[in-house]
Amino acid sequence: MNKIRLIGIDLDGTALNSEKKLTEKNIEVFKRCRENGIYVVPVTGRPYSGIYDEYKLGFNCDYTINTNGAAVMDVKSGKRIISHTIDKDKSLELIKIIRDFDCYFGVFHDGYGYFEKDILEYELKKHSGTPLYDYILKVRKPIENQEEFIESIGFCDNIYVIAKNTDVRCAICKAIDNISGILFTSSEDIDVEIGGNCSKGATLLELAEHLNIKPNEVMAIGDSGNDVNMLKSAGFSVAMENASDEVKAVSDYITKSCEDSGVAHAIEKFVL
Repeated sequence: MNKIRLIGIDLDGTALNSEKKLTEKNIEVFKRCRENGIYVVPVTGRPYSGIYDEYKLGFNCDYTINTNGAAVMDVKSGKRIISHTIDKDKSLELIKIIRDFDCYFGVFHDGYGYFEKDILEYELKKHSGTPLYDYILKVRKPIENQEEFIESIGFCDNIYVIAKNTDVRCAICKAIDNISGILFTSSEDIDVEIGGNCSKGATLLELAEHLNIKPNEVMAIGDSGNDVNMLKSAGFSVAMENASDEVKAVSDYITKSCEDSGVAHAIEKFVL
């Protein structure tokens, strides 16, 4: 195994436990990585506003990869250093298709999610009393109409779709499968996460190149479907014990669960 110089780590279900917290063990190991000159980078479907200050501090990170690879942010400056977006015409084309299905959706742009008011109210009511409620309040904003919003901003980072059921999700995926210049994935059974020509894995390797790090010096750790391409791209890949079977099948090692600091366990075993 090559020396690891960059570790890309998913957040929810991986670095974060079920309470959406970093364990003290994970924080300790991230600090040790920093002391040894190893980059530790959150790689998440969340927009930049969803990577709270406590996560950035806990990761001891210089960079974050957000919205499934749409952006790499320099934490110190708060600016993008790598960007992948969906242009206005393609965004409007996708929205027109999505409107025909039994689903709801939001658009991610410049670090936040934008949802039509009735959808956002529904989401808040649905997740009342859960950690997701606070997350939605922090990272999602109300708008009147998605098409008008896209016209005004000219592009977006990602379109996030929640289907009524898995059959609807599959139908949406089939309907958009022939559209060029996009990639889409899922982190849950009923969601479709549509981005530009980017992925967690491809953007992680772009950041590695920016840092003069070779692909075989990159480790990736994840738990769900939108982590698969990242795990395949890295020189060494780790699945959480709580990961899906799909993720475990493409990984070099299966660590402990997110509740049991599995990320720290894997980094100590193979990197430190």
